[in-house]
Amino acid sequence: MGNTQITGDARYINKPATVVYDLFSDFSKFADRLPEDKKDSVEITKDTILAKAQGMQLGVQVVRREEPTLIVMEQYGNVPFTFNLNLNIRPLEEGCELQLQLDAELNMMIKMMIGGKLKDFVNQFTEQLAEGLNR
Repeated sequence: MGNTQITGDARYINKPATVVYDLFSDFSKFADRLPEDKKDSVEITKDTILAKAQGMQLGVQVVRREEPTLIVMEQYGNVPFTFNLNLNIRPLEEGCELQLQLDAELNMMIKMMIGGKLKDFVNQFTEQLAEGLNR
């Protein structure tokens, strides 16, 4: 097993860091902000999100909160590898920046199959979150 670290692109959010933190510290508040075409492939509770993406099931569960700048999640559900996902929120004078960081333990076979796609997944996920938040 090898550790793979991926830091996604930061995205500007037109809301204060406290608003973004409050939303992500209770995932159920996020359900109504999902794009219509994603609602059928995502299950949400207060502490968990379980989604189907690119033929895989990926889920996260909140394991640590540091108001208003950090929410740490780990794998949840039927995920074929261990990972942590950090949601970093940087307050700005107006709004904030949102950035995801993924730390995954991937065996060689999984790394060969999906390793190159993880950066794209992290950036696509961040972009979708930013689009929903900036509405």
